[in-house]
Amino acid sequence: MFNLEDFRLLCADLNVSFDDLAGPSDPLSLRANKLIEYFQRRQRLRVLLLTLQKQRPALTWNQIYLEPGETASVSLNLPPLIISHPPLSDSDTSIANRSFMALLQLVRRPETHEAVVSFQTDFEAASDQIDLMNNYKLVHDLFQELENRYFLIENDRKRLPDDDLAWDSLAINEPELSSKIDDLLKTPYQAAFALEAAAWLQQLEKVKAETQTAVENSDLDALNKAIRLLYRIINRQPSRINAQLVLAANTLRLDNLEKAITLICANIDASDFSGELALITQIKQGAGALSGIDVNLHKLTKEHNAWQAIDDELRRVEATLDSGITELEDAWYDLETMTQDLLQGHEEEWAASIQEVSHSLGEAIAEGIIVKARRLFRRFRSQTGRRFRQVDLELLSLCHNLQKVGESLDLLLRTVK
Repeated sequence: MFNLEDFRLLCADLNVSFDDLAGPSDPLSLRANKLIEYFQRRQRLRVLLLTLQKQRPALTWNQIYLEPGETASVSLNLPPLIISHPPLSDSDTSIANRSFMALLQLVRRPETHEAVVSFQTDFEAASDQIDLMNNYKLVHDLFQELENRYFLIENDRKRLPDDDLAWDSLAINEPELSSKIDDLLKTPYQAAFALEAAAWLQQLEKVKAETQTAVENSDLDALNKAIRLLYRIINRQPSRINAQLVLAANTLRLDNLEKAITLICANIDASDFSGELALITQIKQGAGALSGIDVNLHKLTKEHNAWQAIDDELRRVEATLDSGITELEDAWYDLETMTQDLLQGHEEEWAASIQEVSHSLGEAIAEGIIVKARRLFRRFRSQTGRRFRQVDLELLSLCHNLQKVGESLDLLLRTVK
């Protein structure tokens, strides 16, 4: 169906690097699998399928099934996409996705086509930004898996040199660690992110090689060196990647998409779209959904940044606790205010717990009770860290759900080109 040159052209049409999909001597079938994985990770399999349909319209595509969670089929005078239909979700991202998919059905009408073209630059920018956010999220998730493997290796390392059986356990766990490093090394990165990732990717390659050699030779000194480097990477890079994800989320201009939907709805209201009431209703719901996503996204990024600032300060203070609480006393003037600002308006259990330990910690600091202050500080850090992780998970979940909006935007853009 596709020879090597055809596949190169397909990759170019999809804006995917042919060379990044596999090694120079790998077969075409492996590259094809890597391409599918690339779009699957980004929840944009429909974009791949639509492009294949356009390039090979004479072939039969109606036996292809997409994963559960897809929405209504795209009607573009192409063979239908056969999909499973779960119950419709009422989340803002699902409503926005259905809105753009409904718009796709009417995009050939002049009233909608002209409006889509006029906002094409905004649609492209939003699609690219959503894809970038997903790239950061993918790497964040891979680092989480790597960190889980690191803890297994670290637990084995701590048993040495007293327990020689730890080397047997390391021989089992080391390949799993190497596999997670390979996942990060083989992930295709977008151009801007690739430059940023180059340094820690090189360090991860070094960790992989040195850990393998250390375990094979039962060399504890070499193992200690490799694991220290790995700890340094996973202690720094995930937070930096998170910061980049938050920055990308803050620059996502969903308000421009909302304006586009509003203009399209005005054009629809001024025209005769009888017989398309269900699609029109879905399109009109999109503006409100995009507004809701925008509010939630900015709320989460703002709270995320605030907890990040507190976490950074707590890390700095914790490093000085063994020598006293002078740094804690100085830092508490800012930390207390920063915490109270975040707790304002929250009556949930997590907020009450942080409020209680914050009050007790403040009293211990004022009374100069060092042992008590240290104990309460660690409890305070644990509870604020738990809330920080919860906000982080909510932000990552929203970024994940936004990928379906990104896919529908891609489909819309490919239709008007």
